Amino acid sequence: MKQVCVVTGATGGIGSACVKQMCELGYTVVVSDINEEKINAKVEEMRALGYEAEGLVCDTSSPAQCGALAEFAASLGRVQGVIQLAGLTPAFASARDLVKVDVLGTMYINEAFYRVMEPGAAIMDICSCAGHFMPQEMWPMDIFELSLKDKDAFLEEFVEFLEDFGDAATASSMAYVYGRSFVWWYARRCNYPFGRNKGIRVNTVSIGLVETPQSIADLKAVGDYDERMGQQMSYSGFGRPGTPEEVAFCIATTIDIRNSYLSGCDIYFDNGCDANGYMGQFEPFDPPTVVYDPEQTIKI
Repeated sequence: MKQVCVVTGATGGIGSACVKQMCELGYTVVVSDINEEKINAKVEEMRALGYEAEGLVCDTSSPAQCGALAEFAASLGRVQGVIQLAGLTPAFASARDLVKVDVLGTMYINEAFYRVMEPGAAIMDICSCAGHFMPQEMWPMDIFELSLKDKDAFLEEFVEFLEDFGDAATASSMAYVYGRSFVWWYARRCNYPFGRNKGIRVNTVSIGLVETPQSIADLKAVGDYDERMGQQMSYSGFGRPGTPEEVAFCIATTIDIRNSYLSGCDIYFDNGCDANGYMGQFEPFDPPTVVYDPEQTIKI
C-alpha cells in the first residue's frame, strides 16, 4: 500500500521544501493550499521529476474542507504523515483570520486526520518560537480549554481577548503570539487521546527565522530588513537564518515511522536563538554576556 504524506500550506517556501523532501523519500504527497493554480504547478513539477503527487484545495479554516482533504488522502493509501503548515502572519492578516486559520485550522486538520490515520502515523503541527515568548502563566487557559468544548464560543472569546490589547495591528501581533502558544498547548493535549485511541503521534516544530519570501516580507513590514535580520541573527549559534530544506529534513525525520516513540514534543528549530536569550526583542545580542569560553577551559 502506498505511504501518503499530506502537506498543507504546501506552496510556500517551507511547504515546497517539505513536498520535495517527502517525495524524495518515496511518499505519495498530497499538495494542499488555497490557490489551485499554485497547487497544480507544484504537482506538475513533482511529477516531472518522476514523483507521485496529487493536489487538493483546502482552506483549513473550513472543517468540511479539512474533512474532504483527509478522505481524499486516505483514498490514495495509508496516511503516514500530515505536515500542517497552513498559516497567516500578523503583518498581512487580522486577528480573527489568524485565529481561524492558525488556531482553529490546526484543530480541524488534526481532528479530520484522526479519523483516517492508523497506528504509527504522525502529525506535525507548525508552531513558532514566538509561541514561547509569552510566559505560560499569562496564557488565557479558560479560553484555551473552551476550544475543546465549543469552537464557536472559543473563537469569539479569543478574538475579544486579543482585541483588548489595542488597535488592529497590535491585536494581530498578539494573535500570532498567543495563537502559536495555543498550538503548542493543543498539540500536547492531543498526545494522549490520539496515542491511546489510534496510535497516532502528534508533535510541533517551533520554527525561528527561516529565510523564505514570506519571512522576508514580514521582516520588511516591521522595519529595516537588514537591521532586523542582523538583530535577530545575532542570537543565532551560526549567525544565519535557516533554510526551508533544513526544516523539511527535520520534519521528515520526525514523521518517519522509525521515530515511533517521539510524541508530545516540541522541536525548537531556531539555531539556539532562544538558548541565547532571544525573545523577540529589537536589541542585538551582547557577546560579553557569554561567560563560557571552551578555549580557556578545555584540558587535553
